[in-house]
Amino acid sequence: MSKLSEGFAAACEKVPAVARLIAFAEDCFKKPVFGCHSCGQCELSQNAFVCCMRCPKQIRNGPCGGTRANGHCEVYPERKCIWWLIYQRSQRLGWRKKLFKYHRPVDRRLENTSSWLNMFAGRIEPLSLDNGEAYEADARRQEAELRERRGEKG
Repeated sequence: MSKLSEGFAAACEKVPAVARLIAFAEDCFKKPVFGCHSCGQCELSQNAFVCCMRCPKQIRNGPCGGTRANGHCEVYPERKCIWWLIYQRSQRLGWRKKLFKYHRPVDRRLENTSSWLNMFAGRIEPLSLDNGEAYEADARRQEAELRERRGEKG
């Protein structure tokens, strides 16, 4: 982010009551609206505003492979797979290309902290409201490099 946002986050974190108040306010909004699981590393803007931590396996980079043919979860067959929901909503928003982005694994040290403060402090990536064109191009480039290393033809 910026020096200003980092300074703001540092000032808030120096007073634990303020940091807790911000985390509480964030939870009051994000839990009922998005089903947030307070991971402290929010990916809502990447995943069409569906919390990927709602997956019972907490998989952050796409479905587990156990998604049923009808789009339901392997663990909870009565529920839709979270990644099926993310894909469907991404289609409607025109953000499907964002699904090419690789998300870093969860840093459990950040759980139950404010992702807003973590973003301002520069510990996590900022919000992304673009359509993901850069992610698709990067993924295609990485795939081509991998094929080249393997000696495969495109």
